[in-house]
Amino acid sequence: MNPSAHLSEEALSDLLIGLGTRQAEAHLAACASCRGQLEEFRAGMQVFNQASLAWSAARPAARPAAPAKVRELRFAPAVWALAVLLLLMVGVPLWYRAHRPAQNSDTARVVASEETQAQIAQDNELLRSVNEALSASEASPLSEYHLTERPRAHRQTRPESRTR
Repeated sequence: MNPSAHLSEEALSDLLIGLGTRQAEAHLAACASCRGQLEEFRAGMQVFNQASLAWSAARPAARPAAPAKVRELRFAPAVWALAVLLLLMVGVPLWYRAHRPAQNSDTARVVASEETQAQIAQDNELLRSVNEALSASEASPLSEYHLTERPRAHRQTRPESRTR
């Protein structure tokens, strides 16, 4: 380090926090100007620390926190309202299920079965009439080629020829 050159602000900061190099410490021991800058900075830091302490001492004391019982009482109505709401949401459906009027399910099934069978028969009749109406107006491909419809027999399979 050049003895005529003074320490940079970075080197002075490193010395203040204890990370200075041996060369910087040697320069500081030999240079009164750099020592003066370092002492001036330390004095400014001391003034800042004293002002901070004085400000914190002059601040009004914080209010003590409310006791736990007072905090619990503040939220008590909301807790009770939530409990009542939960009870109603669960209790009313359960009570209704236990006290609803009894239905004779066997009678309901028989009536529904008879109605269903009647509806199925009616639907089948409608489908037959639609089929007959469509069949009468449509030319059959079999009659077009003068063929007769034969009952379908099982398909005869030909023996496969084995070639090697």
